[in-house]
Amino acid sequence: MPDERTIIDRLKREVNAARGLRAALLLAAACALSLPPAASAEGSRWAVAVMPKGEEFSLEVAADDAARARGYMFREEVGGREGMIFVFDTMERHPFWMKNCRVRLDIIWLDALFRVVEIAHDLVPCPEQGDCPSVIPKEPARYVLEVAGGTARKLGLKRNDPIVVLAEPKLP
Repeated sequence: MPDERTIIDRLKREVNAARGLRAALLLAAACALSLPPAASAEGSRWAVAVMPKGEEFSLEVAADDAARARGYMFREEVGGREGMIFVFDTMERHPFWMKNCRVRLDIIWLDALFRVVEIAHDLVPCPEQGDCPSVIPKEPARYVLEVAGGTARKLGLKRNDPIVVLAEPKLP
């Protein structure tokens, strides 16, 4: 398990790679304040993602089996600066599907350092009846980010782009 200094140094490198002034400010604030975990009334964890050009997204954290299985099922909308990050214990080719999803989504697989591994663009929800195929990445990932459909193209995201994810407590 890396020590706090190692983690902070890694985040600083990611911030520099992202070249986002907002990312640097968020990192400084997170380190200085040592905030408790953000939570809604249901006890959900939240994080912030800073994209390579500095755009900020509020992320709901899906870190257990129930939250990962539920994902964005039955949600009527996903805001333009919202998303969900799925946290897995291992690097694998984690499949996703659009069952009971009501909105188009981009699915972005990330490696252990939060670099883009693969993107599935503007996926359409599955029909209520019939097949609902899984989308499986070609390479393993540790995290998966879901955002509103079309977001990844709008941001110009591509393979190997770093995404800075800030969470307290830190994501495993």
